[in-house]
Formats: sequence, structure tokens, C-alpha cells
Amino acid sequence: MLEETVMNHVKRISHQKNAALKSQMIVRGCVDFFSFQRASLFSYSSLTGMGQGICAYTSEDTYSIQHVKEKIHDIYPIYQAVIHNQPIYLTIQHAKSAIPAKYIKRFDISSLAIIPVIVNGMVIGFVLVDPEIPNEPISKNDLLTLAHYLKLAVSSTFDTAPCQYLLSKREVEALQHLANGLGLKQMAPKMKVSEYTVRDHISSAIRKLGVAHRTEAVAVAIRNNMIM
Repeated sequence: MLEETVMNHVKRISHQKNAALKSQMIVRGCVDFFSFQRASLFSYSSLTGMGQGICAYTSEDTYSIQHVKEKIHDIYPIYQAVIHNQPIYLTIQHAKSAIPAKYIKRFDISSLAIIPVIVNGMVIGFVLVDPEIPNEPISKNDLLTLAHYLKLAVSSTFDTAPCQYLLSKREVEALQHLANGLGLKQMAPKMKVSEYTVRDHISSAIRKLGVAHRTEAVAVAIRNNMIM
């Protein structure tokens, strides 16, 4: 059970209409209400296997990490957390051996916890959190409590989206192919159009759904029973 102050913060997130500010509020909650010195939010695409930074927060500053983009399959502990939908804690030794050295150095990473961000059973991102005291053990209960907060905070963002969208038949078809794991080259002959036209259908669907990228479009479409 989350404390009332945390639940009030979740409500404020749900009322925020600016996507960038929502993301910042989500990571701020990880630091302000839990025992962590830094939280970093990433999106994750199950279609491409890519993870991309969104923003990070410390008690001193909020900053963009959109320049960070990696294939998650190549970072074993993050990949395991994502595919098993389970939080994972890494000691200093484990973090240094599993996380690319360029990030260990750039962000001065010591021990680290990985929390998948799940909406309707689908992992759409993950949060990395640094303990206040490096290498201090984090209890399973603390990890699960933080995971619960993230689930509520992110789900509240999706819940504010309208349920009815004016997607064309072609746009829905393109999203269904994306959900099935097809790329543009595979989708074009099936839809009997060029790759450029397929890309236009996807871009239009993303715009109408009010999301940032293809993975979010597929997630919203599945959630609203537009595709399977």
C-alpha cells in the first residue's frame, strides 16, 4: 500500500497534460518518495529490442538522456528484467561487469536497480535507480513498492487518453502488422503499397493517438482493442 503523499503525486501526474513534464514527475517521485539518489527513465520497444533514454532526476536537477540508445539484448541484466517483468538489483561488482563501461564512467554508476515499467502486462520501458548509499542492499519489498508506484504513475498517463480514435482501416492494419513483429519491407507487399506509404500510415496513426513512437501506438491500440 502506497502512502497518501505518493498517491497524491500519482494523481498530479495523471492531471499533467505535457508528456515531457509527466516523465519528469514520474522520475522525481522515485527520488522524492523512495530511498534513491537518482532515477533514470527509459522507453523500451519489444518490436526492435531498443531502449532509449527519456529523462533522469537527482535531488539537484532534472536532465534529458535522449542521447542514450542501446539494444537491450546486449545488456544482460536489463534484458532479464524486461523479459521476466521483474525488478533486479545489481551490486557495484555486478553493475561494473554488466553495464557498458562508457555509462559507468559517464554517469558514475555504482550499485543499481532495474525496474520494468509495465502497462496492461506489456513492458513499455524501465527505470534505473541508484541507492542513496552505494552498494547498500535494497530489499525485495522496496523494489516491489517502487514497481507498484511506477505502474500506477505510468498507467494514469495512459488512462487519461481518449478511448475513441479515428484511425483509418489502413492505419489499423499497419499497427496490427507492427504488433505481429513485421518491418516496413515485410508490410508493404502484404498491404500492396510502397514502404513510404506504410510509413505514412504509421506516422498518421502515431499522430492521431497522441503518442511519441511506434511502440506506444501499438500499446494504446492493443489496450483499446483496436488490434490483437
